[in-house]
Amino acid sequence: MTESISPGAFLERVDAHCFKQLDRAIALLWLVGRSNQTLGYSARDIARILREAGHPEQNVSRLDSALSADKRTAAAKAEGWALRPAARRELDSTFAPLLGPTSLPESDSVIPMALVKSTRGYIEKVGEQINKSYDGQLFDCCAVMCRRLLETLIIEVYEKNGRDVEIRNGRHYVGLSDLIVHLEKDSSIYLSKPAMTALKNFKNLGDLSAHNRHYNARHGDLEPQRTGIRLVVEELLYRAGLHPSAATTA
Repeated sequence: MTESISPGAFLERVDAHCFKQLDRAIALLWLVGRSNQTLGYSARDIARILREAGHPEQNVSRLDSALSADKRTAAAKAEGWALRPAARRELDSTFAPLLGPTSLPESDSVIPMALVKSTRGYIEKVGEQINKSYDGQLFDCCAVMCRRLLETLIIEVYEKNGRDVEIRNGRHYVGLSDLIVHLEKDSSIYLSKPAMTALKNFKNLGDLSAHNRHYNARHGDLEPQRTGIRLVVEELLYRAGLHPSAATTA
């Protein structure tokens, strides 16, 4: 199935690979012919797209002459220029990956990645997803993943202490509500009062995002809680022996 992307958005991704306007023109011909190889653009169309994407005004006649002389192009069925099949195949490996979703940069917007790096691969991955979903304004996703991280870390604490049987119901771990009740009553595994409050707040927020079909989390729901979740994550990492400082003191 052909990915749907506007020529302007495609050019933003192409700019890192193409340094000449003719190469950008060839990239646009590759894009327009994805679903039908007989389709193309005229030099005037390409000049307009480049201009709208923020590139300098093109000399249309010069661009048309350059496309005519390029061995990768042929006359399009309607008008303008299209890519020859062999040229398209050669360019597929360069441009096809640019049609996929782009990755958000790493950040510490909710969970400082330095806290979870080199802990467990699955913990690090969840921390990354929490930050990226927050940065991408996917706040329900962020809340649910925060809930998952907290549940995981409580289990890690009990496993580290050889007491995971206490939080199991047969072969399976109990849910987060029961984990919190058990942890709050456990005098040997201490969480500070602010951390316990944050744990409960994020459990409730995650529940709403996961289970209430009328609720959608917003920035204002998560923003006041960011300090709290950093605190509770750090304390649970300490109790689980996974905090970065544990490696330096071991």
